[in-house]
Amino acid sequence: MFQRGGVLIQKWGRSSAASTAVSIVDAMKSLVTPTPEGDWFSSGVYTTGNPYGIAEGIVFSMPCRSKGDGDYELVKDVIFDEYLLKRITKTEAELLAEKRCVAHLTGEGIAFCDLPEDTMLPGEM
Repeated sequence: MFQRGGVLIQKWGRSSAASTAVSIVDAMKSLVTPTPEGDWFSSGVYTTGNPYGIAEGIVFSMPCRSKGDGDYELVKDVIFDEYLLKRITKTEAELLAEKRCVAHLTGEGIAFCDLPEDTMLPGEM
């Protein structure tokens, strides 16, 4: 656990804290700045009622627009090519597997962790 930051830097070449901070600032800017007409930004949002068929009950990156009031709306007409659809499906499966791993913590039943080892860092599991 104490070496996780170092392992992340070694694996991805950047600090997880710095990239997280930049991502948070970018997300806030996207919500408080009106999205230009015809443009959109990606943001991790709850999947409830999404137009893309992603399983409900997880947080997933979706195309969004904002009027600059701090709120967002989902962009419903983005068309993804076959490559992106495969990546989206794989990511959705990984997130659902992670959710099953913590089901006992969220009150959703008994945890069952079937994550592939290549998604974990040394010492996790």
